Amino acid sequence: MLSMEVKLRVADPAGNITIFVTSPVERNLYAKVANELLAIKEFRGEQVGFIERHEDGSSHMEMMGGEFCGNASRSIGMLFARQNNVESGNVLVEITGSDRPLNTKVDFENETSEIDMPIPKRIESINVSGLGKFPIVLIDGINHIIAESVDATDENFEKFKKAVYENYDIEAFGVMFFDKEKNYITPAVYVKDTDTTFFESSCGSGTLATVTYLGQDLKDGVLKFDIKQPGGTIASQIYKENGEIKKITIGGVVKLSDKLEIEL
Repeated sequence: MLSMEVKLRVADPAGNITIFVTSPVERNLYAKVANELLAIKEFRGEQVGFIERHEDGSSHMEMMGGEFCGNASRSIGMLFARQNNVESGNVLVEITGSDRPLNTKVDFENETSEIDMPIPKRIESINVSGLGKFPIVLIDGINHIIAESVDATDENFEKFKKAVYENYDIEAFGVMFFDKEKNYITPAVYVKDTDTTFFESSCGSGTLATVTYLGQDLKDGVLKFDIKQPGGTIASQIYKENGEIKKITIGGVVKLSDKLEIEL
């Protein structure tokens, strides 16, 4: 036990339950606090974000392992909007893994939040012993492998994990086990600092990676995708000009809990 009181809000973006710690916590305690919160079964949490406030009154979200998370980003956009009495419109979000604030478009009446995601750096390939070669999408703060026609098992995930950390020094990575016919991903994400692996209900950055992969051949224009996942569907759009990605968005329903206060 940490013997500390923390204030929380819990967000549900397509089942990817995110616990936000809204009271101050020292960064050296983030991993311990996150692990204790993830162990509370009634929350069903899959990740934890910490709200940090700057001297000028603005806020920043630090994820539990310094990773980037799209679902947490669009959820915190909705939370910031609620705190500032914004019923609908745009909110800028600062989060780990993005070198610039991200624009979030919120609509409380429909309980939706859509965010402009960071542009992935590139797609490389990775050899995984016993499984073959796969595309890996590099995003600041997290890398994602697109694994078509591979069973979503712990054993296979460990093979991917071994290959990733033989080739990359990264805060977090994911495997999007992808059924292309159904446009369905089963996301599995590992965060290094907290040494946690979750087969997630949905994954925003994994959706970003999947759409980047699917939109490789687009030269100009917009492609829209509804990426189905165990916890629901995330809508995404990719915009390209002359083969270059100009914008990718993800969006959908986000449910927010009331304010909570617990003892750890």
